[in-house]
Amino acid sequence: MNPNLLKQLAIVVKQGSLSRACEQLYITQPTLTRSIQQLEMRVGAPVLIRTRYGVQPTEIGARLAQIGERILAETEQGEEVIRQFHSGYHNEFVIGIDPLWEFATVEQMTAYFMQEKRYVFHFRTGSAAAQIELLQKGELDFLLAPAHLTVKQGALDRQLLFRDRSGVFVGKKSALRGRDTVISQEILEKQHWIAAGANAGFLDRPSEIIGLKAASMAFTGSIRSVLHLLNTSDVLVRLPARLSLMTGAVEIDQLIKVPGPKGPRRDIALWSRVDNLERPECMKVHELIRGFMQILDDTVSTFELDL
Repeated sequence: MNPNLLKQLAIVVKQGSLSRACEQLYITQPTLTRSIQQLEMRVGAPVLIRTRYGVQPTEIGARLAQIGERILAETEQGEEVIRQFHSGYHNEFVIGIDPLWEFATVEQMTAYFMQEKRYVFHFRTGSAAAQIELLQKGELDFLLAPAHLTVKQGALDRQLLFRDRSGVFVGKKSALRGRDTVISQEILEKQHWIAAGANAGFLDRPSEIIGLKAASMAFTGSIRSVLHLLNTSDVLVRLPARLSLMTGAVEIDQLIKVPGPKGPRRDIALWSRVDNLERPECMKVHELIRGFMQILDDTVSTFELDL
C-alpha cells in the first residue's frame, strides 16, 4: 500500500474537510478525491462518510488514519534527523521536565545547554506521574522530577541534586499576605484553597494543615494558571517554595507561616534508566545535566528556607 495515501487520509480526518486538507497538502480537490478512491478500492469499503459538518472516517478509515498519523510523525522526525546530521550534531536526547521546573529555570537551562554543540536536546514538559512511565518505557532518556515519587525504582537511577521544600503561598489579594506570625488553623480553614500538582509528584494538598477542608479546585500539568491566580486573587496553595520564588511570579511576602512541622521536602532529582548509563554518550549527557543542576543548586538563592 502506498503510504502517501494513508498520510493524506490522516490529514483529511484531522481537518474534517477535503477542501481544508487540500490547502494543507497543496493539491487540488480532484487529486485528493482520486487518492481517497484508490484507498477505498484497496480496502473494498468506504473510508470516509459525508455529513452536514464535513467528512468523518468510517471505522476502518479511522484505524487507517491513525497509521497515517504515525507515518506523518515518523517522516517529520526523519527530516529533522537529517537536518541535525548536516548541522553536525551527534545525537538527540529527550529530557522530561516538570512544569514548575521549566517555568522557573528556562533562562538558565537555555543558556547552559545552548553552549553544548554535540547534541540536540528535546525537553518534554509534563506531570511526573506520566513522564516516569515514559522513562521506564524508554521514550525518555532522562527525567528532572520530584525526588520522592511512589514508583518502582528497581531499573531506575535517582540522584537528588536540587534542594527544595514545600511552602504555603497566598494570593496577592489575600489579607494574610505579609503576615510575619504563624496563621492559626481556624483562620486557614476559612480561606479559598486550591491544589496544585495533583498526580504530578507535587501532591500538595492542604489536608495536613487544615484536616478535612477541601480544595475548591485542582490544577495538574500546567503551573501558569496557579501562578496567575496567586497574582490576581486571594487563593492559598502549597507549592515547592524555592522553585516558585525562582519564577519571579510570586513574592517572598506571599509565603506564609502555618502551624505544624516544616513543609515536606520537594527536592528535584535526575532520573534515568540504569541500563542507559552503560552507554558512553548517555553518560556524557548525564554528567552534563548533573553539572547544570548542581550549579543551579549552589548559585540560586535559598530564600532563607530551611533546606
